[in-house]
Amino acid sequence: MRIEVVATVDEIRHEQLAGRTVVVIDVLRAASTIVTALAHGFSYIVPVETVGQAFALRTATSLLAGERHGKKIADFHYNNSPSELLNAETSGRHLILTTTNGTRAIHKAERAGQLLVGCFLNATACIEQALASGADITLYCAGSRQAFALEDGLAAGLLIHLARLREPELPVCDLGRALEASYLHAADRLTAQVLQGATARRLKQHYEEDILHCCRIDAYQVVPVVRQRRIYPHLVS
Repeated sequence: MRIEVVATVDEIRHEQLAGRTVVVIDVLRAASTIVTALAHGFSYIVPVETVGQAFALRTATSLLAGERHGKKIADFHYNNSPSELLNAETSGRHLILTTTNGTRAIHKAERAGQLLVGCFLNATACIEQALASGADITLYCAGSRQAFALEDGLAAGLLIHLARLREPELPVCDLGRALEASYLHAADRLTAQVLQGATARRLKQHYEEDILHCCRIDAYQVVPVVRQRRIYPHLVS
């Protein structure tokens, strides 16, 4: 078993998926939205790539959430906003979600042996689920605007650090070791470091509450698991 890191949504290769446990990381904000939504009671989430697909799948028990380049989509119930979903009426509901990068990464990784969604909010639960599979692990960072995103790299670094605390001899790719070192350097001022990243700077004016929420480590014990193009909650006790 070893850990490899993919830096952006468009860099994934077949050999980084097949037979592996893949963790999609999109801290700001898709992964954090997914974890928060499932932790607060949505029965499942349907990730879709286009706005048209979202509207086509809408039912009486669904709510629509999503964004394009950070902005809420017209006629959707919610932005891709974890803090908005804290007050959503979730009983008997499922969420249909489309985002610029995060949901696209989930679809690109659907051939993985096991497909999980991770971020700061569920870091320990997520890496424990990934390690339990016994398969090689790919940490798949979605990035932002076709570029590496600082917050995704720091989250990958945290996951690697937690994995190596449990299995000190676990092989990790060079990028992964660099990201672990970056996380450890930033750990005592994590939110401040995330706020310096390009994604957070774009979002801060209107969505600072989301950023602060997304930087909470281990707020939830839920691990989103993707099966047959739906995302279900797996609760870690």
